[in-house]
Amino acid sequence: MICLDFDGVIADTLGFWDRLCRQAAAEQGLVLPREMTPFARLCPLTFLQLGADLGLDAARFDKRMAALSLEQESVAAPFPEMPACLETLAALAPLCVLSSSRTVFVRWFLSRHGLDGHFRDVLGGDRHPGKAAALRSMPQAVLMIGDAKSDIDAARQAGLRSVGVLWGWQDRSMLEGADYLAERPEELLTFARAALAEPRG
Repeated sequence: MICLDFDGVIADTLGFWDRLCRQAAAEQGLVLPREMTPFARLCPLTFLQLGADLGLDAARFDKRMAALSLEQESVAAPFPEMPACLETLAALAPLCVLSSSRTVFVRWFLSRHGLDGHFRDVLGGDRHPGKAAALRSMPQAVLMIGDAKSDIDAARQAGLRSVGVLWGWQDRSMLEGADYLAERPEELLTFARAALAEPRG
């Protein structure tokens, strides 16, 4: 099985979540500076952690972000090359989304863009205690594809290969521990084939 993060890997949602982050923070009386990039160094990359780092009521912030996401009429689109890439990846191995976003939001997005048929399962942040624990619970998983340090850390803790994508929310310096770095979605196919070809312990 190949596990993929959602935001920043499949979905180009950084601007969407940045806008909601600023709204949810403002509702608790905090106005974020325009030049601030709240997700760039965040680890783990979760709204709960962001709320805590900002000095907010983290649980309230997390719940508000989830609620706001479901109120929006328009979100964002998949990264342009990802639909074709996902189709090819799904022919190589079963796919699973492993995200910190809520499951209902991820499923809604995938369905809206005709991508839901590529995935065997969708595990949002409401369905797992943490990505490392989720990966350890899937003995068939061989690869984690993510755009954040916390994705790479989770894969390492679970004993899996990892790919850090460079079109996502965090830059190369945050992804240094990845086994592979992908500059374009098409490179994921090469890395997936390599991981799947390795003997399982």
